[in-house]
Amino acid sequence: MMLSVLFILLLHQVVCDVVMTNRGPVKGQKGDDGSFRYLGIPYALVDEKHPFGKSLDHPKFETVFNAAVSSIMCPQVRGIEGGVLQCLRLNIFVPKIASVDRPVPVLVWFHGGGFITGSGGEYDGKYLIQHGIIVVTINYRLGPYGFFCLKDPEVPGNQGLKDQVTALRWVKENIRRFGGNPDEVTIAGQSYGGGAVDLHLYSKNERLFSKAIIQSGSAEVPGMYVKPDYHAAIKLINHLGYNTTSTKDALKHLAAVDPIALMKAADDIKFQPRVCKEKRSVGTQHFIIDDPFHLYNSEIIKDTPILIGYNSKEDFSNFVNKSNKFYSNLDTIFYDKLKSNFNIEEDELKTLAKVIHTFYMGSKKFSKTSMLELADFSSDFILNHAAERSVNRFMNQKALKVYKYIFSYIGGSVFKDVPGVGAYHTEELPYLFDRKTMFNEEQKLIRDRMTKMWANFVKNGNPTPKVTKLLPVHWSPVNESRPYMNIDVNMEMRNYVYRERMALWDLFWHNYWKVAIVTDKRRKL
Repeated sequence: MMLSVLFILLLHQVVCDVVMTNRGPVKGQKGDDGSFRYLGIPYALVDEKHPFGKSLDHPKFETVFNAAVSSIMCPQVRGIEGGVLQCLRLNIFVPKIASVDRPVPVLVWFHGGGFITGSGGEYDGKYLIQHGIIVVTINYRLGPYGFFCLKDPEVPGNQGLKDQVTALRWVKENIRRFGGNPDEVTIAGQSYGGGAVDLHLYSKNERLFSKAIIQSGSAEVPGMYVKPDYHAAIKLINHLGYNTTSTKDALKHLAAVDPIALMKAADDIKFQPRVCKEKRSVGTQHFIIDDPFHLYNSEIIKDTPILIGYNSKEDFSNFVNKSNKFYSNLDTIFYDKLKSNFNIEEDELKTLAKVIHTFYMGSKKFSKTSMLELADFSSDFILNHAAERSVNRFMNQKALKVYKYIFSYIGGSVFKDVPGVGAYHTEELPYLFDRKTMFNEEQKLIRDRMTKMWANFVKNGNPTPKVTKLLPVHWSPVNESRPYMNIDVNMEMRNYVYRERMALWDLFWHNYWKVAIVTDKRRKL
């Protein structure tokens, strides 16, 4: 009798642990709280003969796949050096309450890293799933593997973003078996991952998500898009010592190069793996065929709740604790930023740089005393105004509801004692994902508040469906007065973030967007 009971219990454990996907059985691990995690599941296969193009279906598992490793990442050499070509993996974090009969909403996370670094394994969904949602984090190809943009119809560009689409299709087909609702999928990301989410709203693929979260990112961030370099593969293989003038020949030989050596070579020649406006080709799967200034998809936008925001001092960490020599070398920063992003005639360029210099710094010298002003300029130019332009675009295309935020909490910042400090790029992430950070009680409050609002949005399309002790302020969607939630110890709705600074850039972009380097249509001004 005891053996029979034991057998039934073991069978029940296997049923809980093992999920039958369309590729075969996958075994996860059960947490002490009854949750499950399934780590490193392959969602597609990189074609090793053509590793820069579309992926292949992963072969079916011949035995139970042990989903226990989240450290697999795509090839990269910045920060961390490593990775493997067969890196198209995803991680699934499942709360105890999820079941096939009562599926819960799903959040799918696209990591940041400039399309050259990062992996889904860096983001543990432990905190978020405590609010009754499933979290999926994914890898996608980086560098040349993910972002060659060539005339070759097999490598038209944006393959890393197409990997994300493939992962979303896998989620659509399989997530119910993990207790997730395939019709309630929210895509989310930070930095370039957030920019990717923005672009998914305008992709012509089938509808694979119902809501979107964009953190410190935008499709309109300067540098997110690049003009296609159709000779990039040739340049790369030439740098590696093989001479050819044929793109197909270059791709053939690059496919045989060690992935880390290839990524180092791309770094050496300053290859920029970015989004491009794909060249149309019959029979080719495209992700995006528009530049960032002509994104339009009102049919999707008007049915998609969007949560978007950024941190209060995005680029602060790149300016704090620097020497006077560092600052003296920035005396052309205003000119250089404009020059690298716009085709403006020289005399006018110098005039504009001087106007912007005066606006941000007045008569201040380039020294430690100008840290805050330069951090504000860099934050505005690189990210803040781009995110505001995304909000404008959503509103102009009749977005269902747009919830906007500024993350201002600095209680856990290493710079919290620096006068004028703000929350810098990535500083909100430890309050959403378990990154082994030790929290005090105040930081736990911010963590619980962030994860609750994000989970509410995933479940309801509204981050504060009701006012509670944890969420004491109702979050109003964007309207004419541009309200936003200031996320800090004291929650507060405010209007018109950085009004004067954003007005300056509104005027600038109104007059000069047509001469942005990524735009095809150019004119003399």
